[in-house]
Amino acid sequence: MKKGLVALGALLIICMSIIAIFMVMKQENKKECKINVENVENVTIEFEESIPEDPAIVDESETFLQFNILSDSTAEIKTGYDGDNNSYIECDFIIIPQKIRIDENVYIVTSIGDSAFLFCSSLAKIEIPTSVTNIGELAFYECKSLTSIEIPTGVTSIGKAAFAHCHNVTNINIPENVTTIGGQAFKGCDKTEPKLLIYDNGAKCYGWIGDKDKCTDVVIPESVTSIGEFAFLNCSSLAKIEIPTSVTNIDESVFWGCENLTNIEISENITKIENYVFFGCRRLSSINIPKGLTSIGKYAFSHCESLISIDIPESVSSIGMNAFFDCPGLTSINIPEGLTSIEYGAFSGCKSLTSIKISEGVTSIGESAFEGCSSLTNIIIPEGVTSIGRSAFRECVSLTSINIPDGVTSIGGLAFKGCNRLEPKLLVYDKGTKCYGWIGDKKKCTEVVIPDGVTSIGEYAFLGCSSLNSIKIPEGVTSIGESAFEGCSSLEPKLLIYDKGTKCYGWIGNVEKCTNVVIPDGVTSIGAGAFLGCSSLTSIKIPKSVTSIGDRAFYGCSSLTSINIPEGVTSIGKEAFYWCSSLTSINIPEGVTSIGKEAFLGCSSLTSIKIPDGVTSIGEYAFFKCGKLDVVIDNSKKNVKVGAYAFTDCKSVTWLKD
Repeated sequence: MKKGLVALGALLIICMSIIAIFMVMKQENKKECKINVENVENVTIEFEESIPEDPAIVDESETFLQFNILSDSTAEIKTGYDGDNNSYIECDFIIIPQKIRIDENVYIVTSIGDSAFLFCSSLAKIEIPTSVTNIGELAFYECKSLTSIEIPTGVTSIGKAAFAHCHNVTNINIPENVTTIGGQAFKGCDKTEPKLLIYDNGAKCYGWIGDKDKCTDVVIPESVTSIGEFAFLNCSSLAKIEIPTSVTNIDESVFWGCENLTNIEISENITKIENYVFFGCRRLSSINIPKGLTSIGKYAFSHCESLISIDIPESVSSIGMNAFFDCPGLTSINIPEGLTSIEYGAFSGCKSLTSIKISEGVTSIGESAFEGCSSLTNIIIPEGVTSIGRSAFRECVSLTSINIPDGVTSIGGLAFKGCNRLEPKLLVYDKGTKCYGWIGDKKKCTEVVIPDGVTSIGEYAFLGCSSLNSIKIPEGVTSIGESAFEGCSSLEPKLLIYDKGTKCYGWIGNVEKCTNVVIPDGVTSIGAGAFLGCSSLTSIKIPKSVTSIGDRAFYGCSSLTSINIPEGVTSIGKEAFYWCSSLTSINIPEGVTSIGKEAFLGCSSLTSIKIPDGVTSIGEYAFFKCGKLDVVIDNSKKNVKVGAYAFTDCKSVTWLKD
């Protein structure tokens, strides 16, 4: 034994002299052997453990998950859904790494991106690392196999519809650090415990989660300052709710579809009623409007069928489109002095509205603003109004009088359509330069002389005036709107040319008499809807002088077999040849740059068409339902913007430069 130790010592001395040459040696177990040499005779050997790799790091080659780099040190889970396929769709269990190595750089995973696991219906379990602070919009949308969700304590934000329609989730924990939860984040999670979800230290109300039928009587805590969007969406059993004065914000669509809610007290601290807040609250009969309110959003009270009256304070300066659409019980309403415009459809469908006072500050009445207010008998339009939108008073069938201020410069088509109790007359305005058309009983419209000085005739001006047998149009008219004489079947059937022979309005009179048409030389434009519904038209000759063909110009010309478009035309308008089902041939000139939406929809007899390289835009449904059509495009796909379904049902589509 002693001899063995002596021999080992001698061997060690020999080895030391060798090691001193190399200074550092690494053993098989990966420990490093370091040699400090003070002199040849004194050698100290130290052993040091190597630093192991962080087990939280996963190389991107070791996971099927995809990542977006957010910063020099952070990354997020990227969606596996590309619109058609989902690379995560078969996964039932996913572990998200805390750190990911990409191209030798290590990033901390802090976010689950928007739509990350969208439609992963097989996903039953997921482990989210503590490093995650954000869960994006639609992140787990329709993950129907998930039963529980463990959200890490570091998460501060949960996006819109993040866990929507996770129907089998029974448990959801909301960490204390969460300060943002998007609307409908837990929509459809009906198996969770039904309750009011309050978060962010009691300051915010997400709304109801779980079975909506259990949401009948709600008291929002005094600490809450904000109620999130869609908070009580379609809680049709909700009959009563108490909102504390601490609430200063009620977001969009909060009470959408709360059909049994009959009344509500809104805090005086609320300054805005946001979009869709009370949409579809069919039994809501009374509501207080805070005195400091400044705006009412679009569709805010739409379909509130039981609402009888509402007092809008003078502080309101904005009422959004369709704000009171289809409130058939509303009998009266005041327009605040601070309001300058009445938006699209604001009071449309208020069938019981008998009177309304429009404030002096209003300058415009929007499209369909009072459409269908069938009980309205009279209305005074303030002197400051300059524009009245299309269909503004359409089907106000009880309206007997209306004034048009001198300052009005624009009246949209159909503004007074169906107002048959108005005094029947030709309405001319804007200092005698514009003709709106006929108002009142159309049967009284038999002979019309449009005054000299008129330069434009509005769209739908004499629509449906079937008794009109003569009309005199002054030479100064330079504009005639679409369908101005549609349905004037008693007029002499002819092609109407105007503006010194440069413009073709189209056909007037009996459309069945429109069979063969020759447009005169010198005409430069064919108007919108020029031959709309001329189903007997079989041939048309268009001169070289024409450079513009309007929208719907040949709409429904089902007997037209061929047409030659002049070289000077640069665009083909939307629905220009819509449902020309007998059309077998047509040329697209070299100068054309765009083909409009539904331009050739339903041209089922068309067999071939060549689109020149100058065309850079083809609208949606442009050649839809052209089942026999072979399309040849003298361009590449990258150079042409093609709308949805533009060539659906076409026999073939060939790109010559791809």
